Amino acid sequence: MTRSFLLFALLNAAAVSWAQTAPPAPPTPGVAATPQPKARGPEAVAALDPNRVVATIDGKQITAQQAADMLKPYTPEQRKQLEADLPKFVQQTYMRGQLAEAAKKLNLDQQSPLREQIEIAHDTMLAQAYLAHLSQNGAAPSTAEVDSYFNAHPGDFDTVHLSGIFVQFSPPGTPAGAANSRTEAQAREKVDDLEKKLKAGTDFAALARTDSDNQSSAAKGGDLGPFTMDNANIPANIKSAIVKLEPGQFSDPIQIPNGFLIVKLTSRNKATLEQSRAEVTKHMQQEKNQAALKQEIDKYKIQVQDSDFFDTANASGPKIPSLQRPAPSVSAPPASTPPPPGRPKS
Repeated sequence: MTRSFLLFALLNAAAVSWAQTAPPAPPTPGVAATPQPKARGPEAVAALDPNRVVATIDGKQITAQQAADMLKPYTPEQRKQLEADLPKFVQQTYMRGQLAEAAKKLNLDQQSPLREQIEIAHDTMLAQAYLAHLSQNGAAPSTAEVDSYFNAHPGDFDTVHLSGIFVQFSPPGTPAGAANSRTEAQAREKVDDLEKKLKAGTDFAALARTDSDNQSSAAKGGDLGPFTMDNANIPANIKSAIVKLEPGQFSDPIQIPNGFLIVKLTSRNKATLEQSRAEVTKHMQQEKNQAALKQEIDKYKIQVQDSDFFDTANASGPKIPSLQRPAPSVSAPPASTPPPPGRPKS
């Protein structure tokens, strides 16, 4: 069967090769040729005709391949933004290259402080690349490690559906006429009142619609949607509150930045090991990578040996006599002597 497959692959490759090299069939008399779709976009045009001239700058012809190559250093997300005004991007990239070459001819890149600034930029980019490598290329956890981690973190990979009521307060000093000038004390008073209403049996969704300051979730009765418990976007204090809840229960008010939150657990989907294996592996990989990154950075913690050297706040410069205010050890000039000239105007 392997030989049959190999034969099929060879025949298929030969057919493709013949189709690419064979001359086009002559047009049928009386039948109009079907127009071929035009290649559009830098990659498509460069692949079809790399030497096609797509622009001219300062009398220099820019080919499709040259212009497409200008986009290569950027991520796909960055390319989308740059392609929004591609002519401007090509113009600026070409101009930057030409001006840089002109600077090199004058040896400006060898003069201080530009030479040192270039070295700093070069080293910074390499350092960032190395840290990115550490944070993305750690050893994958073994099957046994994944099993052990899952068993040691019960509930961390459950999926929970949450609702919330958010009561916002503004930082001190917010003008009284602002959209929300509620103080922290006023927000605490309101959220405590809402908690009493909930404990008295008021419907959570109805109260969220009328009193939550998060407009998007309030319109949906406080619905915040589903979350996996290991989601890094869930703050630790909220996660701790959710763990204690059964479906249908709500938490005590939880303080968060600029507000208080009452969170309700709508439902909880218990995760099994097999369902969560990929997620656990990813989570452990991220933890290992971050640990390796922290270990590398911690190697370079500074230990100050001379505090005077680093005391720039109280630093005092050398005592240089001023032309306008002579040093105390210098006697004042006689009354008949004209005063020394002032500082020249800049």
